[in-house]
Amino acid sequence: MRARTWLLAPLAALGCAVSPEQLDRPTNVAFGLAGDVYVADGYNHARIVRFSGDGEFLMEWGEKGFGRGQLDTPHGIATDDAGRVYVADRENARVQVFSADGEYLAQWKSAALGRPWAIAFGPERHMYVVDGGDQDPERPRGHVLRVDLDGTIVDRWGTAGDGPGQLDWGHGIAVARDGSVYVTGLRGRGAQKFRRTR
Repeated sequence: MRARTWLLAPLAALGCAVSPEQLDRPTNVAFGLAGDVYVADGYNHARIVRFSGDGEFLMEWGEKGFGRGQLDTPHGIATDDAGRVYVADRENARVQVFSADGEYLAQWKSAALGRPWAIAFGPERHMYVVDGGDQDPERPRGHVLRVDLDGTIVDRWGTAGDGPGQLDWGHGIAVARDGSVYVTGLRGRGAQKFRRTR
């Protein structure tokens, strides 16, 4: 397999002009129906960037803020089989839903959803969300939630901590074809595998 580096590092620190295709601490990627690549350019840029499969810059959307379509640390990103783009808008404690072209469609935000850090779709068309919490030692959180396409929570498990089955800053998530859920922690136990029992 031939590797190609086409997501460029920022040049602003060198005094160079920053072009739209240059990323600054991106957090995650997802793939569109036509093979496009969506990048959550999250820590310093608060935007979503869309590239072709060959690395050509196509478009971007988002800016720092808390309004519709605005983002604050877009940390996770996923696409569904209709081409919609879902963004874990971490610091705004919500998931935002966009069309393939960046049109704002909806948001999921509630105390039960918490602060989404990572998202992924499972084989049954449900989204799995890692609630990394506010990292407040007085109110620790560490949940995985299963959410339908309307944003309704249909299942949840996990607690905060560093023991088996617990999450300490749950940071990434992936779902296998058999429904197994893999979650990584920024601290604590590394990667854990979960199997649904119902």
